[in-house]
Amino acid sequence: GHIMRKKILFVTERRADYSKLYPVLKQIEQSKKFDYYLVVTGSHLLKKHGQTINEIKKDGIKIYKKFKMFEEKNNDSPATMTEGFGIAITNLTKIIKTLKPDLIFSGFDIGANFAAAIIGAHMNIHVAHLEGGEITGTIDESIRHSISKFSHIHFTSNNDASKRLEKMGEISKNIFTVGNPSLDTIKSIKIIPKKELEKEFCVDFKKPLLLLVQHTVTSEINEIGKYFLETINAINETNYQCIVILGNSDAGSEKIKKIIKNSNILNYENLPFQKYISLLNYSSVIIGNSSSGIMEAPFLHIPSINVGTRQEGRSNTTSIINVKYNKKAIKKAIKKAIEDKKFLESIKKQKNQHGNGNASKKIINILEKLNLQKISIQKKLAY
Repeated sequence: GHIMRKKILFVTERRADYSKLYPVLKQIEQSKKFDYYLVVTGSHLLKKHGQTINEIKKDGIKIYKKFKMFEEKNNDSPATMTEGFGIAITNLTKIIKTLKPDLIFSGFDIGANFAAAIIGAHMNIHVAHLEGGEITGTIDESIRHSISKFSHIHFTSNNDASKRLEKMGEISKNIFTVGNPSLDTIKSIKIIPKKELEKEFCVDFKKPLLLLVQHTVTSEINEIGKYFLETINAINETNYQCIVILGNSDAGSEKIKKIIKNSNILNYENLPFQKYISLLNYSSVIIGNSSSGIMEAPFLHIPSINVGTRQEGRSNTTSIINVKYNKKAIKKAIKKAIEDKKFLESIKKQKNQHGNGNASKKIINILEKLNLQKISIQKKLAY
């Protein structure tokens, strides 16, 4: 007879979590056991962030519900994040009460995903967490580990992360190292031809190109402008072509935006993922503190210069050069990434720590075999 498909609830607040959840959603479309229900909120609904809900629609992903977390005219203070979080708790509770999902699938370290995990734990619904056990710095670090504490099933990117979850008292048989799903997307992306990109972005790939993506760090709010200028000044003094992709909307982001607008460096907001990955693929180096430098760049064998504290301790991949907020150090790193032949050779050979682009397949296979009845809804430390 007909087996009822299990309902899995997803929530996405911004492009960062959507690009990792997307391959998982696509995989569920092929599953006979599951249906997904996607709730869209946060930056996706804001004009000033390019109303990226339209991209989700363009991808052909079904949207179950949406609600507003932030006002269009919002200032970017820490209070905005927690107010939005409260709104997410209230709205998601209503949605989850009505839908009664069998499983809540929480993305890594973003407010709305945290809200979903807390609600699942309170309402006796199993929670699966993607990419727990990572070290990220900024407020994201605390959110990520907190989500792990509310989650019953863990899908991690790498073995180090899995070991950290065990140290945090999570039950090892519920931790699965699957790799990172954003690599699944990269694997399936058609890279846009050089000529097209050169025309659109006014660059010349025959010369070195620097890609800059530097987000605000919420705990360094007073120094943020000063720190960011170290990077900008380093880039200006090298005279290389550079494209800046504007960072996320967390507290302090408006300051950074102003500096970029004043710097005369080409800058873009809300690039579609395909364009972004294609640019990254042809760049000489990515600079800043985006997780893209930790996850995607090594996968594409592109050097990364990781500036400051946001990604501290995240990865010891050959291709990542860690530097402090210091103009001289950043310039030296740029030189190494572009001119050091031995360094560039070693990057070609490196193995990727975050899987090889089949994480979402692994995730769905594991979920299809799991008996949720056997996983205790009551969390307890494993030691």
